[in-house]
Amino acid sequence: MSTTEGRGRQEETLEIKKSIIIDASPAVVFKAITDPNELTNWFPDQAILEPKVGGKMKFGFYKNSKRGNQDHCRDKDYFHEGTIIEFIPNKKISYTWEDSYEPDFPRTVVTWELEKIENNKTSLKLLHTGFKADEKAKQYDEGWSHFLAQLVKYCEKTK
Repeated sequence: MSTTEGRGRQEETLEIKKSIIIDASPAVVFKAITDPNELTNWFPDQAILEPKVGGKMKFGFYKNSKRGNQDHCRDKDYFHEGTIIEFIPNKKISYTWEDSYEPDFPRTVVTWELEKIENNKTSLKLLHTGFKADEKAKQYDEGWSHFLAQLVKYCEKTK
């Protein structure tokens, strides 16, 4: 957890941190997290991602999809949108993350950092910051764990 200043008062925000090792090169992993055609093999049902600072990001998760975290049954389609704020090929991508289905959801930021390690493997760090409620952070923490496992399977299969 971290604390930020907000309008003259201390406001606590929560963050999610994940770290995994993937048996694939940073180029393979980066393509999997930034190429819309690759993303839809392991993450959203629909992906728009413009690979540049200022580019748009939009992920769609459909209620009737067979992919996704089955523990979180969807009663409708969900869309997450944002703007890319940092883009360093094969090393880092960061974007804002807003939920269209929840008007009071805070503007959060998702950052993916990749580092090549021995035997052409990748150390991946995921940071999702800006949560204001334990319940939402917990839900997203579980979701990211699920999707990172899917990412590992996908990258190791396609390397």
